[in-house]
Amino acid sequence: MRNFFALVIFLLPAYLSISQTDENAVDDIIPYYDTSYINSYTDHLGIYTFALRKYRTYGFKNSELKSKLKFEPNGQTNLGLGFTYKWINLGVSTSFPFMNKDDEVYGKTTRFDLQLNAFSRFLGLNAHYQKYVGFYLSNPQDFTTWDKPYYPYISDLQSSSFGLSLFFFFNNKKFSYRASYIRNEVQKKSAGGFVLGAYADIDVVSAPSGFIPEEIPDSLNQYFNFNGYSTYVTGLSFGYAYTIVFLKRCSINLSVVPGLGYRSLSIWYVSSNELVHPSFTGSITGRMSIAYEGKRLYSGISFISSGESFKFESVDISSNSGLIRFYIGKRFHFNKNRT
Repeated sequence: MRNFFALVIFLLPAYLSISQTDENAVDDIIPYYDTSYINSYTDHLGIYTFALRKYRTYGFKNSELKSKLKFEPNGQTNLGLGFTYKWINLGVSTSFPFMNKDDEVYGKTTRFDLQLNAFSRFLGLNAHYQKYVGFYLSNPQDFTTWDKPYYPYISDLQSSSFGLSLFFFFNNKKFSYRASYIRNEVQKKSAGGFVLGAYADIDVVSAPSGFIPEEIPDSLNQYFNFNGYSTYVTGLSFGYAYTIVFLKRCSINLSVVPGLGYRSLSIWYVSSNELVHPSFTGSITGRMSIAYEGKRLYSGISFISSGESFKFESVDISSNSGLIRFYIGKRFHFNKNRT
């Protein structure tokens, strides 16, 4: 893992340099991408507003039980404002009190959620840090008779997750990832390409009071007798992305990138920890974008989801994270000598 982060730290300045060179190349007489497939607006200032919803869920399934414990944080919708210019894409969002008034139903979740997504023409960088405290059990009816107007809630169930990935886009002269997710370019014709990447993830989950809410039968504690875990994964990923362009102004992008990594796992008990022998593990990341390019405004919706699962003795542990974003924006061009 140290070698991976050292490689990323070494490559990041080069990545930023490539990004700036890549965007500045728009001013060249002969662009190095196929202009019959891609229009670039990187020299425009794009301003957009958006609604955003992020999530991170966990599941625990014992082989002796039919159902899985499914834990979710209380969902939160944010409103934000952002801009794009050259290689910069920055957005800031916040939640307003009138938008999320359901603590009595789902319990209270406190969170810190920071995500970075940066793309040059042929390189991409994703990073995130998420900390959630307070989860509810979303399927109590699978374990007991449940007709109450709220969900079982564990106030001290918390998770901290850090992830970093670097990936390369093939066929980048005809296929633009930024056209779907940054929107400082436009894909004019349908095209796609393979995606090759490397990633590292750290996930720490703890529940000092246990994973069984007090409203659920105590007998389940014997199947989930640990209080948390920490896991560290490094790996490689390889997948494919494709954008379909239709009705001239509309496009749909689909991306599926499976990964194969090497996992270290530590299980926590009340009075001790157990280090599990490292093993290979799988993950998958999917993205979808629906975009519209109007004469004055552009808009769209994007969805990103990443999931993984692994096994400890008779318990299958899974996690899933992602976001849904709807946005609408406008570009401004200040160079009057350009068309």
